[in-house]
Amino acid sequence: MTVLRSLLLAGILLIALSGCGGQESQSITIQARGMSFTPGTVTVRAGRAVSLRIINRDGYAHAFDLDEFDIHAPLSAKETQNFSFTPATPGRFPFYCSSPGHQMAGMEGLLIVEP
Repeated sequence: MTVLRSLLLAGILLIALSGCGGQESQSITIQARGMSFTPGTVTVRAGRAVSLRIINRDGYAHAFDLDEFDIHAPLSAKETQNFSFTPATPGRFPFYCSSPGHQMAGMEGLLIVEP
């Protein structure tokens, strides 16, 4: 009976611990304000899901574009949008505001995907 109890306990412990090592989603918030994004550089891990929240803090429209992950979001004044994606490979991927003149004014940033 002691061996059976030990095996049962070990099985329960294994099941409990298997949930602890899971890869949680990476939550990122980027704010659009003025002619910039804050933060301007964001680092995430390849193979892990990303929950991305874009907040337009201004009283006028912006956009958020991240071509590599096919994210193209017009942002009305004070609007917030959420996106999810999983970067498969490491690299450096620019994001920018595609509203006329905004990128030229410096409204751009960089997503760094690390291995």
